[in-house]
Amino acid sequence: MSSKFYFITCVLLILSACKEQKEAVVYSSAEILQLAAPQVQVDSLLFNHKAEVVAVFDMDGVEIRYTSDGAEVTDTSMLYDKKLAVTEPSEFTFRAFHTDYLPSKPISTRLLKVKKDVSTASVTLTPQPDKKYSGGGAKVLVDLQKGTTQFRAGDHWLGLQGKQIKIALEFEQETTISKLIISSLNDHGSWIFLPKGIRVFTNDKQELGMAAIPIPTEMEPKTIALLDVPIVPGTYKNIEIHIDLLETIPQWHQGSGTSPFFFIDEILVE
Repeated sequence: MSSKFYFITCVLLILSACKEQKEAVVYSSAEILQLAAPQVQVDSLLFNHKAEVVAVFDMDGVEIRYTSDGAEVTDTSMLYDKKLAVTEPSEFTFRAFHTDYLPSKPISTRLLKVKKDVSTASVTLTPQPDKKYSGGGAKVLVDLQKGTTQFRAGDHWLGLQGKQIKIALEFEQETTISKLIISSLNDHGSWIFLPKGIRVFTNDKQELGMAAIPIPTEMEPKTIALLDVPIVPGTYKNIEIHIDLLETIPQWHQGSGTSPFFFIDEILVE
């Protein structure tokens, strides 16, 4: 009788311990889960008068917080509760929060207001884009029409490979310039990478400005990157842009050692 009692007692203790352990695992897993980033929708990254920004996270209890001044997004930042109307160049950073989960990683979007219309400029591109990604030709680079991250949709994006791209711009008339913005795609999952550097020259090879872009050390989210290139302020009729590409995909990527693509859809002048 005593042995049977002892056996039943042991079984009950084991079951109780298993139940407690299971509950502890469920509780701690909820603590370490991290929210995904909100979905950010913009009706136009490049606008003449105004644009609208919408942030979405379809889950009960989630708050979306944001900043518009470059500051880190915390649980005390501005609460997103309606679409944002934008009339000036802006950059927003969003983040999702929930009391039961870790906050999401931040996601940023930058909107540009057209300051100079150079759509009449003559554009020469060397080398030519890959035939699969030739878009509407070199003139799409100044047509003031932005592509989306779905690079196969429409004819806005030009996709190229190699060591360097040269883009010559001849403006219809002399144009005052202090900065260029190169719009490019960052999509590591599709083997599309940003360049490693951009330099700007006059037509007589005088360097006007440059920008260095860090080589990524891990997989990054798919985004449209607006690369600022400050140049010597002045009035120019011709400029030449040299874009130095990554020659091979970094070692951490599954395509390591092969040639990445570079995608560009617009050159903006300020």
